[in-house]
Parts: sequence; structure tokens; C-alpha cells
Amino acid sequence: MRSLSERFSAVEAAFATDGFAVHPTPDPARPGLTRPFHLAGNAMGIAAVHRSARSTLTLAPKKAFYVEGDNFEMGWLLGCMAEADVARMATDFVRDVVFAFFGEDTLSARDADPAAREGMRDLIVRIIASAAEKMLPDIPQEYVEEIDGLVAGCRAANPRTPVTRERLLALNLGIDCLLAHIYTGRLFAERGVHPRMLRAPIGCNAFSLSGAADDRHFFGRDFMFPTAGVFQDTACLLIHVPADRSGRRRYAVASQSAPGFIGSITALNSAGVAMGVDMLPSTSCDPGRPGLNSLLLVRDCAHRCGSAAEAVNRIREAQRGVSWLYPVADATGEAFVVEAGRTTPRGRPFPPFAAVPRHYRRRLPGRATFARIRRAFDTPCPDRGMVVRDSLFRYPTDRIAEWNEELWKAFDRDWRARLRDLLGEVFGALIDLVAGRHTGTWKRFEAEIGDIMCGLDFRTADFSERGFIAPDWKATACPGPFYFPPQRESRPDMLIATNHALCPEMRITGMNEWTALLAGGSQNDIQWRYDELNRRILEAVDAAPGGVEEEAAWRLIDFLNPGGDIPEYYNPGGTLDWRRVQVHGSVTLCELVERTMTCRFGYYGDEPVTIHLGRYVP
Repeated sequence: MRSLSERFSAVEAAFATDGFAVHPTPDPARPGLTRPFHLAGNAMGIAAVHRSARSTLTLAPKKAFYVEGDNFEMGWLLGCMAEADVARMATDFVRDVVFAFFGEDTLSARDADPAAREGMRDLIVRIIASAAEKMLPDIPQEYVEEIDGLVAGCRAANPRTPVTRERLLALNLGIDCLLAHIYTGRLFAERGVHPRMLRAPIGCNAFSLSGAADDRHFFGRDFMFPTAGVFQDTACLLIHVPADRSGRRRYAVASQSAPGFIGSITALNSAGVAMGVDMLPSTSCDPGRPGLNSLLLVRDCAHRCGSAAEAVNRIREAQRGVSWLYPVADATGEAFVVEAGRTTPRGRPFPPFAAVPRHYRRRLPGRATFARIRRAFDTPCPDRGMVVRDSLFRYPTDRIAEWNEELWKAFDRDWRARLRDLLGEVFGALIDLVAGRHTGTWKRFEAEIGDIMCGLDFRTADFSERGFIAPDWKATACPGPFYFPPQRESRPDMLIATNHALCPEMRITGMNEWTALLAGGSQNDIQWRYDELNRRILEAVDAAPGGVEEEAAWRLIDFLNPGGDIPEYYNPGGTLDWRRVQVHGSVTLCELVERTMTCRFGYYGDEPVTIHLGRYVP
């Protein structure tokens, strides 16, 4: 076994090679003094700052942390080194991120008074607070231990820290709890909250591209999620080197995250497995049991799974209660997109049709049709509430086109009639309330529905390999969620995911009135991002017969950069210096053979930073 000095020197050298310098942090045992590393038992924690990459606005250097040991020790070490950032995430971020789930009318002083605005936030915060503790039975115990370690470490660094167990539970479990309620809508409808007052901040992109230059495998993803004015300053890279648990090996993991998050926005492990998570609006949720999902599930899979296939099985066995997409790939070139909803008991049929309005249900294929297609074409079968597609997934395009043409026709009616079909079944009482007592609100609601319902004619050419349904992210071209998105990928070396399901049975769980109103115009944006990323990848592959290089792969996942050729996506009207535009979450490219992770977080003018995970793992 190496000595403590040898271990520290090895990590220090790894950080130096990646452009970081060890950053001594205050010693809780000796006020006024700092330490280059901290210990929890025999486990070591090290903070580092980048030598050149800094925030465009604050000029603060980009940070990375290395922690090892059992989960309590890893939590304690991070809390001890990063108490201030944990505190911001556990207080300011939790308090303000809820506003990302409010509709524009709710946030506007013209349309909602401050009391209504605060009342909505209080409702959401109460949902989070009341449910987080109840979710613990479905969360692996080690992550609860890590939360307790974080609290203890923060208290060691600052006895007056505002970090508490309850706040960290809300930070780590609250978004899943909230989304389970928002996606299904029942709680809000029962309280007279009409869908215009809510929104889902939907935006994520991911791709897998194997067989690149030098036989490398690139996994790119950007997690487009609200920063709440906090995440852009606290985001960092984390390296967890865990001790084995219960005699089972756990892999070292590099994560893009922020101190306070136990989970990973993007994770890359020492076996060359990378994984992320994309939002998926769907009614396949369980508000009463939100379970283990999203960032926590990503990190859990990264620690436990030595291949992409193992990660798929781990997702399948998890007690999930919220719909998400999980792109996952490994160094062998294998890749999957797991389209996951709530976990259903083993052997129970998948229930996709429960929330589909009658007008559309009549035009959808039934269970028997799906079963025949599975037998004839070997398409994936829903299993425990999820469907898995790999790079060889191909659904019969003629059937998709046939169903879509009927759905487009069903959509092509006077929108007021469609509105009655969409909302009459579930929101009859709410519509009466809004229409009968609040005329001004109804007019805004009416206009919103009119915008959503205004689609283009069905065109077969739009469903080709390089086609586009929506010509840009601002277009109104898709019939809400009431169609089957085409699968563009036809190459066995690529997979793409944005925020919609491509497996028809999973897609049907999003074909409902609440999703139509909640997502609104995002349906067009989701489709456009998928089509645009597909086009760019195919053009990059065509231009590089020897395989796509890393620089080109980075440009692919960073395609929405406001300093690039789509400047208005994040910078409408060019009102800001593009370098000062916040990155909504993070942009990450992993190379799985060499096990590298490159990330941009903070602002688009910030230099990306890279971790070579193999340098940190003995």
C-alpha cells in the first residue's frame, strides 16, 4: 500500500497534467491555517483550481475536487473543503430553482401579484419538503450516508453553516418529486392551478458516436437546466474514488456536478462507461413514490456498472417514479438510450394509453398491433416501465408514417373543437372555473392553446434520414405531443437523444392534454434539436472518412453555443455579449477509450476544462 505522501503526490501530479493546481483549504482543527489535503480516517480529499480557466464574469478559477473512502468520508471531505458552495446550493439554489417551473404569466408583475407568485413557490417548496424524507426507502443507503457526511463536513468547516440534512435532501430529491407532480398534474389541478401557470424547463441533448478517429468512442451531452443564479458559480468537476462496499467493487467516477449534489449530471467511470440524463415529459410517473431517478441514478450506475449493458440492467431494477431518458455508452462502442417511466411490477403489462384523449386514442395502434410488430421486427419490448433502444434499433418506418398521417389529420381541425377533446375529460371543472369566472385568464389560455394547436400539414419528406419537421426552434410545426417522432439515426455507430421518446409505446405516455399545455412550444424545440444534431453528426461523419476527431466532436455537442452559427438560441436578439451568456447547466464530451471528460460550465466565454480519469485511479 502506498504511503499518504505518495498518494497525495500522485493526485497532485494528475491535477497538474490536467491544468489544475492543488488549492489548500482551511484546516477546521487549526483556525487560520490551511491544508493541501484533508483526511477522514485514512481517506483523502484534495481541492484544486485551474491555472487558466476562469469565470468570464467573476474571474474565479474553475474548481475540481478529489475525494476517496466510504460515502460518509467522501461527503465529509467535500463538505470540509467546499462548505460555501454547498451552502449556496442547499439554500439559494433550492429556493430559487422552483421559479424555473413557473409559467411566464406567473412571473410577470402584470399577470400575477407578488402574493400569488410567492404562494406558488410556497406550494412547490412544500411539495418538495414533505416528500423528500418519504423517498429515502428507495434511495441506496450509501447516498444517505454521504448526505450526512456532507452535513458533518460543512459543520466542521463552519459551525454556523446553514447546511442541514433536510436542505440537502430537498436539493437531491426535490426535483424528482416536483417533476412527478408537474408531469401528472393532478395535485395542481385539484388546487385550481391551471397549466399556464406551470412549465417544464425542458432541454437536453446527447449523442454517442463510436468508431471515431483512432477507434475512439465519443459520448456528448449538454444538460440544459436552470442555474437559478447559483449553479453557474458553484459548478465543478468531482472525482470520487470509493472504497468497496459489502465486498463489491465500486468504480471510480468523474462527474460534472456541484458541491451539494450527490448525483452526477454527467458521469464517466474508470471502466469507460459514461452516462447522463435528459428530461422526458410523460404521465408515466408516480407522485406517491418518486423513487430513485435522474442524477442519483446516474452516479449509482457509474459506481456499480462495468459496461453500458450493466447500467441498463441497473436502471431496470431501480424503483423509479419519474420519467427520464438515460443515454449510456461504454468503451467497447456499445450504447443505449433508456426511455424510462415509473417502474411497473415484473410481469405486469405496460400501460401507455391511460391519459390519451379519446379523439387521439381512436387513431392509435392497440396492444395487439404492437405485439405483432415486436414479433415481426424484433423491436424492444417494454419491461418494468421502460424501453431500451440501441444503435441497431429500427422501428418499421412505414407503420410510423401511417400512424402519423392519421394523427396529423386528427389534429387538423378547428382548434376550439380540439380543445374540448383535449381538456374536457380531465380538466372539465378547472375549465369551467377559468372560463366562467376569470375572463382575462381564459383569453390568455385560449391564445396559448391556439399557438400550440397551429401545426403544419403532414409531409412524408419530413421523416427522411436528414429531414426536419420544425425548420427551427421557434417554428410551430409539430402537432403538440400527438405524433410519433421519427428516428433519424440509421448508422450502427451513432445514437441521439433530446427530450422525446422514439419507441412508440413510450411515446404514447406523453400524448396527453397536460403535457401539451405544460411543454407548449417546447415540442417544436425538442424535435428541431434532435433533427439539427442528427444533421450535424451526419455531415461531420461524411467530412471525416478516417473518423471524427475530438475537436469536431466537441463542436457537435456545443452546437448551441451563442458564439457559433446559432447565436440567437441562447442570446435572442444578440442583446448580450455571447461570452457572458450563462451555460444552462453544462456541456460535456467524454472519450471512453482514454476515459477523458471535457466540460464547459459557467458562461460560454469560459474555457472548457478536462479530466483524464485514468491518471487519478491507481
